[in-house]
Amino acid sequence: MKTSRILRSLTAVMLLCCLLLGSIPTGMAATKKTTDMTVSFTAQTYQNRAREVLKELNKIRKEESLPELIMTDDLEDAAIQRAAELFVLFDHYRPDMTEYDTIIDEFESMAECTVSTECIAAGFTKAEETYLEWTETSYDVITDPDFTHAGVGCVYMKGSENEYYWTLLLAGFPEDYDEKAAGKVTKAGANKSIKVEIGKTMYTHADNSHKAFELRCSDINLKSKTSAKPTVNLYDKYDVKIGKCELEDLKFKSSNTKIFTVSAEGEVKRKKSGTGTLTITAPGLEALKVTVTCGSGTSSGSSSSGSSNSNATAVTATTIKEREPELAVTEYSKYTKLSVYVKGASGYVLYRSTSKTGTYSKVDEQATTKRWDYKLMDEDITKTYYYKVRAYKNSNGKRVYSEYSDPVKVAP
Repeated sequence: MKTSRILRSLTAVMLLCCLLLGSIPTGMAATKKTTDMTVSFTAQTYQNRAREVLKELNKIRKEESLPELIMTDDLEDAAIQRAAELFVLFDHYRPDMTEYDTIIDEFESMAECTVSTECIAAGFTKAEETYLEWTETSYDVITDPDFTHAGVGCVYMKGSENEYYWTLLLAGFPEDYDEKAAGKVTKAGANKSIKVEIGKTMYTHADNSHKAFELRCSDINLKSKTSAKPTVNLYDKYDVKIGKCELEDLKFKSSNTKIFTVSAEGEVKRKKSGTGTLTITAPGLEALKVTVTCGSGTSSGSSSSGSSNSNATAVTATTIKEREPELAVTEYSKYTKLSVYVKGASGYVLYRSTSKTGTYSKVDEQATTKRWDYKLMDEDITKTYYYKVRAYKNSNGKRVYSEYSDPVKVAP
């Protein structure tokens, strides 16, 4: 059985291509997955625009006296996943370096799929721009009677090279295939958590030098806490953060186990005062060096989640500089509460950002020696935010600030 392929592309951000597998059953062309790392990130979905594209494509089908393409819930989810993967690697190969059609194998409802094709695009903001390009370059594919169903996905990744990423999955199913059409569309700009598996050969496939991709992580401060886990992110050649790496996929090594140790899961534990280097490695990437600073501390026990025991001793103008408050999040039915307390502090300042590593702006402050509870009502939580706080101590008419807390996420 022969496999035919059609590949078309445009330059700059208006990249477009379409790959067609002939009457080969989906899955037969798939290769074995060899995942080396998983990254997670949040994408904004614009399925209202995606459904506009499908509507226009079905108008063309109607003109050709063909039945309309039906989009099921699973096909839509598959298309959204593929669109998000295009942000990582704009290619018909997925970031784990298997072919695009392995996404269909991940959904039991699509096991009967007999033929499939994928069209991809990036850089188009409007639905009209996208379907006009697809109809111009892939008309024969869109009007192929072998295709009975379709999934269209549109995701937005602010600050990335192309920002908008589109996928059209066309699939053929037997006449008795009875999966229902997709339900109500989610609101425009809805956040969706995405996980993408990456194979180490993706870096060289995407660029001539794997140095274009790199791991990044902030230095670790264990002056006032006994342990912490690093947050490691993968960045691409455009200096854009791809996503957060799962620690179990990485390898860690301490330069001096007398100062600090590190577990296979990435938990760094303080042993004694001093400074050392944590080396973090992942297949296909250069090693990352992170400085770990350990203080003598006065607290006991561990804090694997990265929280501090900053209330163990009295706070003075001198010692507060090394304190790292813990900002707690508690969700209730009508509001979300942020809570912080550092013994001996004179007050707190709260900051907010739309991304974990973005620029934080002041939200509020409170002068109090007691615990500060800050309520976020439901109507205030319209999108995902990250919050962090720092305490301060009044001394000789001046404020002396602590370190910032670790960021906490609050989502709708």
